[in-house]
Amino acid sequence: MKWLSITNRVQEKIYELWNSKEKILALAYHPASGTLRLSADNEKRVFLIGREGFLRRRTVLRNEYGIRVGQLTYDNNQENQGMINLYEKDFTYQLPGGRDPKASLYRGTERLVAAELPAISEEIDSDNYDLLMLILCWYVATTVKKHVVEYA
Repeated sequence: MKWLSITNRVQEKIYELWNSKEKILALAYHPASGTLRLSADNEKRVFLIGREGFLRRRTVLRNEYGIRVGQLTYDNNQENQGMINLYEKDFTYQLPGGRDPKASLYRGTERLVAAELPAISEEIDSDNYDLLMLILCWYVATTVKKHVVEYA
């Protein structure tokens, strides 16, 4: 999987998640209002994203109704690894440094997915990685849940 940065303007940042040659998810982020609009699998959602905490900073994801559905926290003040709690399930992530960052998402010791992230530049900072990791985790968690329901 690979995140692509389509548009990076001050008012709006657009990202797409691709798997080989198939677009899986489209994400529009509005930093001024803290809203995320995404479309995936014929489903459109709006999320609110914000920062909380002073000493232990975390990124919080809320649904359309303002109910907290997830949060991302850093491990020991390191921004390249941490925990994601989504729908009361715990995930961990790692962002190895380097020229082409590749994020890995884990549940326990099982690696669920790895995705390439856009390189950090003037338009893309590490805070954008937080929202990309939260949405990737949301996508993986909801996709797995749908497949289990379909097979049951």
